[in-house]
Amino acid sequence: MANIKCMRVILTLVALAAVAAGAWFAFLGWDQEYYEVDGVAQGPYRPWQVVACGAVIVLACTAAFAYLRRVWLLAVIPAVAVMGFAVPWAAWASQDDTGLWVVGLLFLLVGGTMGLTAWLAVGYAVVEAVRAIRCRRAGARAPSGPGVEW
Repeated sequence: MANIKCMRVILTLVALAAVAAGAWFAFLGWDQEYYEVDGVAQGPYRPWQVVACGAVIVLACTAAFAYLRRVWLLAVIPAVAVMGFAVPWAAWASQDDTGLWVVGLLFLLVGGTMGLTAWLAVGYAVVEAVRAIRCRRAGARAPSGPGVEW
């Protein structure tokens, strides 16, 4: 039984990393040209590309956490998603001659992990609060202990 649960976690995390990498390729990987807005160079990404890519990754992390239902994964799921995204991004960005891509990678790793962790933690807190309210209304105690998956 433990092997099945472990394999389920591993396969879900691998799928999450693949989705995050795929989001980079689908939304950002194909567009490397800068464009002008009011005479100022912008880009290479349009705002819709970044928002859509981020939304896919946030939704994938949320789905993975809801599927696996393990509190300790609050720290793991965001790191896996960010690494899945960062690997193809870093491979592309490393072509930059200035070396500033390393700073961008650091911001991506730290900021992305912190943001996704905060998102999942808030979602987890909301779910637990709703569960506690429902149990209180039903007159039962909220389940706790080693048998509870959360």
